[in-house]
Amino acid sequence: MTSIVAKGGEKSSSFPSVSVGIHKARCIKVIDLGTQKNDYQGNVSWKRQVLVIWETPDQTDDNSVPLTISKFYTLSLHEKSNLGIDLTSWRGRAFSETEKKGFDIAKLAGKECTLNVIQGNKNNKVGSVMPLAKGDKIAEQYHTSVVFDLKDFQNGKKEVFNQLSEGIRNIILRSKELDGLDQSDNGDENNGSNTVGQEPVPF
Repeated sequence: MTSIVAKGGEKSSSFPSVSVGIHKARCIKVIDLGTQKNDYQGNVSWKRQVLVIWETPDQTDDNSVPLTISKFYTLSLHEKSNLGIDLTSWRGRAFSETEKKGFDIAKLAGKECTLNVIQGNKNNKVGSVMPLAKGDKIAEQYHTSVVFDLKDFQNGKKEVFNQLSEGIRNIILRSKELDGLDQSDNGDENNGSNTVGQEPVPF
């Protein structure tokens, strides 16, 4: 009997990825993506999003450069939100009512943690974020810390924006805040790469 067998696509990436498992890590980038459109099964909503990127000193490329891994979050500290869950775990404590009124996530840049990296549909992804174990040491930071605030871009300050990868810049330019903006001057396309990488209570 003739059979026609469908198979899943092969994972293809020219960039090494952080392996599944527990890794010491440090947050190196906190990027304000603005309010992004979410279209799920025809239901359209708009949510303020951020991208957090970590480096993993124990996982390096052929040039001994630490690999990176990232996670997109809705900018919400609700106890059931991914950001709220991960930050509570990372800090090792719940947010106070005062903190919930306004917590500056720019504080994450440069902070150490432990990542639980799990297998995703296409690429490995951050499953959870935990404090660095007491007494654990981590290598010195390799990548420069970057914090991008959309308000800076809106005020004409594009230095940090120009350091971001083209892919991330394009996401930012699709935000509701920048809709209709003249994007003829949207950064130097030669800056950045075209990839998104990938104390217990210090903040």
